[in-house]
Amino acid sequence: MYKLRILQKNQRNLNRLFCSEARFTNINEATQFFYPLLDVNESTMYKYLAKHSYLVNMEPVDVRRKVAYFRYLNATNDEILEQPMLFSLHLITIENRSTILRECGLVESLNLVAISKYITIIRQQIKALKNNKLIPIDLNMMDQLKKQFDTEVNPNINYSDEMHLQTLRELFLNAFLRERLKLTDEEFKKLWKSYSKIKHKSFGHTQRVVDILQHNLKLTREKIVGNLYLLHSDPENLLRYPEVVPTIAGMDIKEVMVKQPKVMMVPCDKLKQLLGHLREFGIDEAGVLKYSTILTLSPNTVLARLEQLKKTKEFEVLSKHPRITKLIAYQTKAAIRLDFLQQLKVRCASLNVLSSHSQSFEKYVREGYDRTNGKDIAHYLNMVFQQQGTDAVEQLKRHPNWFHVPAVQMQETLDYLRSKEFSLDEIYENVQILLYPLSRISQKLDKLIECKQTKKRHEDFGIELTCVTPAQMLSLCLYMIELDFHFTGDGIWPDQVQHSDSSTTTNIELPKSLNKDYKYGKKSSMSICV
Repeated sequence: MYKLRILQKNQRNLNRLFCSEARFTNINEATQFFYPLLDVNESTMYKYLAKHSYLVNMEPVDVRRKVAYFRYLNATNDEILEQPMLFSLHLITIENRSTILRECGLVESLNLVAISKYITIIRQQIKALKNNKLIPIDLNMMDQLKKQFDTEVNPNINYSDEMHLQTLRELFLNAFLRERLKLTDEEFKKLWKSYSKIKHKSFGHTQRVVDILQHNLKLTREKIVGNLYLLHSDPENLLRYPEVVPTIAGMDIKEVMVKQPKVMMVPCDKLKQLLGHLREFGIDEAGVLKYSTILTLSPNTVLARLEQLKKTKEFEVLSKHPRITKLIAYQTKAAIRLDFLQQLKVRCASLNVLSSHSQSFEKYVREGYDRTNGKDIAHYLNMVFQQQGTDAVEQLKRHPNWFHVPAVQMQETLDYLRSKEFSLDEIYENVQILLYPLSRISQKLDKLIECKQTKKRHEDFGIELTCVTPAQMLSLCLYMIELDFHFTGDGIWPDQVQHSDSSTTTNIELPKSLNKDYKYGKKSSMSICV
């Protein structure tokens, strides 16, 4: 019995340790975490979590931080348990609510109930707050709010206790922003239309953000006004950035913030993690500066997409492309479009097409162009042949149908030739061989290699190949493939692709769902007619 108790205790300790690092996997695990934290009987806590099941889906570390903050507000365990919905709020939201209520004079009455009912309280008339004893009866709210600013802020209004607290706070905020940022009436209209939640930011928070933007980061008035969402940024996060993420792609983080303000809205720890994933997969982090949409994704989402990218050969071959970050940002949409195009037998969609605007994608499909983007091929060859990449592109362009071969097919051919121990220099000398289907290359090349190894005469050439160099072997392979097609260049077409001429279009019957689904990167329930 004693050993059993020891094992059970060790299991609980392991559960708690595990819970501190990941989400709860079930209600039993959540119970093991919560009941000692809030000093509640284990069976009582199980029933509590069964009733408030959303708590089971929370991150333990997040729960621990919130409980610590509740206790900072002098809340008892019973009071915490009476307000389970507070756990569903972000900790920053909880802290901001409590700060705003303090700014408005709720000191003695500040508790978890007040924070939970924040929206109701902030919308009430000032006299109602006094009647409900939430603020002192003799409190002058006008003077109370003035004290919250470092500079003189004095809205030109006729104050009375009949005013609603939220309205008064908005008037103060307008007066502050008009003074500090010189906002015009039109700019105020934009602010309250697009970023109305700024009214739920504390005055202290707003002042600190403006101070950091103007003095620490040296943003111009025009830059701030052009990106008013920055008023929602976290001042502590802005101050921590130089320490946590000092540079991005070699550029000082303060300079990055000026050029890409969206960076300021991302928690610096999350961005550090995201950049680490990109480096781990050998992707240039400079793409973050050009395609900042990726910043809206969580590091875990980026990691999952990078892993999927490695599994999708059409994407993996472009992993060194300068715009690969854009593909990662829109990978879900790109994958659906790729599947759609493959069903239509379109082989050569470029990275730009897969992640383009909906109108561009629809135009590409409807016009039926099945051809590569020259820039994609150029980037691929530069990656493979490096200094010789530009010359390789020029050599490739001499072929009349070079733009009908996707990079992924070139990569398959390259991998095959490298497996046959041909060097990059030898392949470069015959770079057009990358345009041809692997089935034709292997058929001809295997025969040539066999003749050379067995020292037999080649039946087509009537000579022995013992003195033929590897580069010459590839030249002979090219010659033999095109000989079958009378040197028209049509040897590049795979057997399943039928082309009666060198037309650049494909005849496809488009699904009616194109406008609604695939061009937006959404899966369609309709079948596709090919």
